[in-house]
Amino acid sequence: MSAIDQIGRRREGIGGIVDSVLEEYGSVQGLLFLLPTLVLLTGIVFYPMIQNGLLLSLRDYTLNPAAPDPFVGLANYEYWFFGAGQALFLFSIKVTILYELLVVPFDLVVALGAALLMNERFQLPGLGIETRAFWRGLMLAGYASPAIAAGLTWGIMQQAAEYGIVYQFLTQFFDIPASGGIVSNKPWAFWGVVIAKVWRDFGFMYIVFLAGVQSIPSALYEISKVDGANPIQRFRYITLPHLRTVIVTVVMIRTVFTVGKLAIPLATTQGGPVNYTRVLGLVIYDVGFGEWALGRAAALGMMFAVSIIPLILLWVKTETEDY
Repeated sequence: MSAIDQIGRRREGIGGIVDSVLEEYGSVQGLLFLLPTLVLLTGIVFYPMIQNGLLLSLRDYTLNPAAPDPFVGLANYEYWFFGAGQALFLFSIKVTILYELLVVPFDLVVALGAALLMNERFQLPGLGIETRAFWRGLMLAGYASPAIAAGLTWGIMQQAAEYGIVYQFLTQFFDIPASGGIVSNKPWAFWGVVIAKVWRDFGFMYIVFLAGVQSIPSALYEISKVDGANPIQRFRYITLPHLRTVIVTVVMIRTVFTVGKLAIPLATTQGGPVNYTRVLGLVIYDVGFGEWALGRAAALGMMFAVSIIPLILLWVKTETEDY
């Protein structure tokens, strides 16, 4: 084959992989710049995942130092897929998926609404001073608070007791049993966890959306007003198109991060009533540190990690696309 015919062709095998990497990062020098990050990730992510994840999942390991930890192969995975843990495994997957489908959209709506509101100039009645900065900071109160503290606080407010202000408010509109309040009754317990989670975490999306809204040229809104566009049309044809990349990015980040968080369900309902709010991350925690069955917990954690790889790849793809 002539040299002209080889122009534009890529080598196959290992050579092709090397060509792809060099094309992506420019040169060997570019790879050297990445080396410190790769070493750091190896030490704090990849090695623990292999040593304390994959290898641990192949053993019957417990926290009892006197107990043996024999190699059991795929027995821990079999326990979750076909054994006694199958029912809890499948149910926790359903709970986790529903949890994601509710928390992330609610996060998006609340955060975007708060960002649009905080971008406007307003004053509190009777004060006569600019109060927007104060309210902007107050919107981050939930995100700045520890997740466990937020979950415990919401758990108290959702009980049918003296401090159960959320329960007292909702009973004005809904018939919620007084025994245990929201956190101990279905389906209220699940909604209680969702509300607590949205309050705790919407601040992340909010601050990103606020920055995105402020980057939109104000002249576009002024011109649209002259052309007779109403607020809904300005939001649809100006705000949303400019925030498209931001929305996709933060939704993917929040989806990946929310799926593994267990602090709010743990502190609010402890997974109850009867596993009704027991997300997959909480099952891993309970099995590992409640039952001391670290091998089974590691097996479930590895399956969990593999399941979110498509989400991470989708996130990377959205980050590299040209919107």
